[in-house]
Amino acid sequence: MKILAPISSRDELEMLIENGAEELYCGVVPSEWLARYSGAVWLNRRSPKGGSLETVAGLKLLVEEAHQRGIPVFVTLNAPYYTEEQLAWVLDLAKRLDGEIGIDAFIVADINLLMRLSTAELNAATHVSSVAAALNSEAIRFLLEFGPSRVILPRSVTLPEIEKIAHSVAGQVELEAFMLNDGCAFEEGFCATTHHHSVGAFCTNLSEMRTEFEASGGRTLSLRQNRRFGRNLRDYREWVWYINGNGCGATPSGLPYGPCGLCAIHDFLRIGIASLKIVGREASPFKKLASVKMVSDIVRRVRSGAPKLVAIERARSLRGAPEHCDAGYMCYYKIDGGELHEK
Repeated sequence: MKILAPISSRDELEMLIENGAEELYCGVVPSEWLARYSGAVWLNRRSPKGGSLETVAGLKLLVEEAHQRGIPVFVTLNAPYYTEEQLAWVLDLAKRLDGEIGIDAFIVADINLLMRLSTAELNAATHVSSVAAALNSEAIRFLLEFGPSRVILPRSVTLPEIEKIAHSVAGQVELEAFMLNDGCAFEEGFCATTHHHSVGAFCTNLSEMRTEFEASGGRTLSLRQNRRFGRNLRDYREWVWYINGNGCGATPSGLPYGPCGLCAIHDFLRIGIASLKIVGREASPFKKLASVKMVSDIVRRVRSGAPKLVAIERARSLRGAPEHCDAGYMCYYKIDGGELHEK
């Protein structure tokens, strides 16, 4: 079970590795892509504004230094889909990154790109992105026809579902699970909206829109109905606030709030999850550092044999706000409340 950290600059490399990162992933958006398609068409599932490296030369230096330390580097080519013209361009880029740099794996969502990479005879492995929405073992078995070494499970898959999937595909493919930071109001693989830097995320903005309730057929809503709809909307807005990083806030000690799977690490080790994904390629270096340190803290304890309840209590203490944990909205993977009171 490895700790997978995001990186967007070579300057972050030593900091992340020294504090517990065991795998790295990044994007690269060469100037040729921007010249051809502009910043409005993303090469990967992050805006080119700060979420990716800008040159292949810069990526080469990052990979060389990471490999010297025994750390693999994965590159995101995980736009939901590419046009035929874009697909040819992306495939050429993948071959270049494989041959010139020695990238360890490509993170891919578009099934057409996955098929073409499977026959391209590259040294790099392929990891199926969460954007491909592999929500169950049958979907994963289909994807295995194209030879991926890892499948990244979507955020919406529950802990019991993950355990069933892991048992079903054991020995056939690695599984990666989300651990910290970004949430998603929709199922990411089925979402056609974007998080463009100039307009923000549609799902977040949706919760702030002015709302009025109307009944069909010209009927008038009762006071009770209005109150119930209003309460439902308030609950929705609270949930979106949590999955958007608790308003993009932080604890008094500076650790980032936001969607979290720390309490599930003990189960993930038992289940056999290969990698714990920290989200945030576009995040500040400090947020990346704080995130890696939080995950590493729990992973070290679990690897050394800490009981599950001890690991959960430590995770909650790192979050620093029991009320947020108790709300349940901040959890990627809900833990049975009874477990917190077991003796």
